[in-house]
Amino acid sequence: MQLRTVLASVARRWYVVVAGILVTGLLCLAVQTTAPEKYKSQASLVLMPSSQSIGDAGNPYLYLGGMSEALDILIRKITSQPVRERLLANYGSATYVAEPDRGTSGAILVITATADNPEETTALLKAVMDETPRSLNDMQEALNVAVPARITTMSLLVDREAVPEVKARTQLVLISAAGGITLTLVLSVLLDGLLMTRARRKEASRTDVRPEEDSAPPGRRAMPLSSGSS
Repeated sequence: MQLRTVLASVARRWYVVVAGILVTGLLCLAVQTTAPEKYKSQASLVLMPSSQSIGDAGNPYLYLGGMSEALDILIRKITSQPVRERLLANYGSATYVAEPDRGTSGAILVITATADNPEETTALLKAVMDETPRSLNDMQEALNVAVPARITTMSLLVDREAVPEVKARTQLVLISAAGGITLTLVLSVLLDGLLMTRARRKEASRTDVRPEEDSAPPGRRAMPLSSGSS
């Protein structure tokens, strides 16, 4: 359908567009006020090389490379179904995400906890942070890695307070607005097409109807009365 046709339909059925915009606005307001409040909190942990690899006088920050594979395995471990179920058992609808820091080449783990209130958010974040070094140690212990050769973790940044998660609510509002406007345009075009088709049919039916006297059979037309008799 051409844009000009759509604009013409919208212009003719402007009242549908106005009503649709009002309904869409009310829908967005309802989503904004009724969507559940979510809070999030983040922490960053870095994998540190073993004391055996850096020596007594070595600088551990010079040995941060080459541990991306260990980070990937650790993420798979702490996000596995058994670990996730155990960590989320007491937090209702809360959840967490563990992923590598895409902005750096080092082995940095970013943990994001999300819950319905700030207390649960910070508590879940702490639980995942406590689980991370424990899972890392269990992985190395399962391979009989000597303690001096084991990789450890160090906290870099930890949010002191949970903050409201406005991104999810904003996305819901935008989706509601886009859906409402799209539906309004579709309804206005469909209604305009229906009404225009009905109008053309009525117009065609008027032009096809002949006058009654023209439709009478020959010889049966009314004869005019003469003014006098012979």
